[in-house]
Amino acid sequence: MIKTTYINNLPIIEIENFLSEIEVDNLLNSRVNKFSKAISHYPNYYRNNDRLVEDNLGLATKLFDRLKSIETIDAKIKTEFVSLNDRIRFCRYQSGQEFSKHQDGIYYPNNQQESKLTFLLYLNDSEEFQGGVTTFFKGKMDIKPIESISPQKGKLVVFDHRIWHQGASVSDGTKYILRSDIIVEKVEIPSHHKGYIWNLLLVNPNLILSCGRDRKVKLWNKDLEELDSYCFHDNSVLKIAALSESEFVSCSRDFTIKKWNTKGQLSNSVNIGEMILSILIVDRTYILAAGTSGKIYLLDFNLNILKSAKIHSGWVWNMKLLNSTSFVSCSDDGTVKKTCLQSLETELIYSSTKGLFSLNTESENCVYVGSKNGSLIEVSLDNFKVKKVKLHEDIIRSIIKYNDKLFTCSEDNTVKSFDSKSGEINVLMKQDNFIQDIIISNKTLYAAGYDGNISSLLLESV
Repeated sequence: MIKTTYINNLPIIEIENFLSEIEVDNLLNSRVNKFSKAISHYPNYYRNNDRLVEDNLGLATKLFDRLKSIETIDAKIKTEFVSLNDRIRFCRYQSGQEFSKHQDGIYYPNNQQESKLTFLLYLNDSEEFQGGVTTFFKGKMDIKPIESISPQKGKLVVFDHRIWHQGASVSDGTKYILRSDIIVEKVEIPSHHKGYIWNLLLVNPNLILSCGRDRKVKLWNKDLEELDSYCFHDNSVLKIAALSESEFVSCSRDFTIKKWNTKGQLSNSVNIGEMILSILIVDRTYILAAGTSGKIYLLDFNLNILKSAKIHSGWVWNMKLLNSTSFVSCSDDGTVKKTCLQSLETELIYSSTKGLFSLNTESENCVYVGSKNGSLIEVSLDNFKVKKVKLHEDIIRSIIKYNDKLFTCSEDNTVKSFDSKSGEINVLMKQDNFIQDIIISNKTLYAAGYDGNISSLLLESV
């Protein structure tokens, strides 16, 4: 049986008995003891299941040929299919494991093709575990699902990447799935990057750097005309920091920190052994780096690691200097900590039950912190008193200060301004998907995120 449902005019196709029980057993039985945690590339709050990743062209071709042979799939949908991504992901969900609400990212095998639909094959029945249904939502902020699918051994679900969905928590037993992507001919939609933009860096008032999921670092003028493009990493580039106006360091999901210049020359590289999420330049002499292990690393400008210390128990999402001798860091473990640059000795200055993702230290004697639930938290460094205001409905990803106001962006798809004296909150920008980073230059706010585009807004008009 084949059933097609639409959410926001995007298809969800359910195909029962896509593979027989014997075919599924042959796929799973030889792999059942080879899974490992996905935590090295994904935060625990986002997903905590186990994975086995294979580049398997033979299996991808076999599965794709089977899919193409099904005559009852809507011809308008099926005629777009070109191939199946040969990167096959086997996933295991044990008790307490889930994949929270998300959209699947686009994969670009070459300049002419892109992935459009998710290929999700259930490898065992829901009778073997409790929970673990796949739920689909109209939007990220919706609580009630539009569609729920209970796993059935051999059943295939094909759906558009843009549909928000969740692999609900397994409360008992073990759930197995196979996951890949259906490739189509690319439709050219102008964008600044292919896929997410993770970070914007103001080089000077007239130059901006951006980096993203396409492994590229790009240089723009203030009018967002592309001046240059660089590719130094093998995976998504997460952060850039300036050593000078022409020399930079960047970190990536490939576990490296790399030093390069705007002539396109790579001068140094170091593999840290974990994904680095935040980098910070100290006195034009040292580099601070922090990532998924909770460690802070101090490096010199040649990328030699001078010392390290375990500061947090979770992923360290942001660091900011307090003064010439100390810095603060925040983590999805819910803590903000102050650390001495010289000794890397640390003290707790704030703790929360919610993950913390962004910091600002531009106000005298206080730190602003962005929370997972969209709260902006002000922590006094004099007496550690705390003030909170609910600015957003989801994670605050960046906080900047401009003309005595705070500007924030969030995974609720908005940019807002906040006047801490009057309490006034204004929505400055609303996009179709999450906004990861913002900068301000020449009275213009630049915002970037999931869709790969950089948007600008003249603040005099606000």
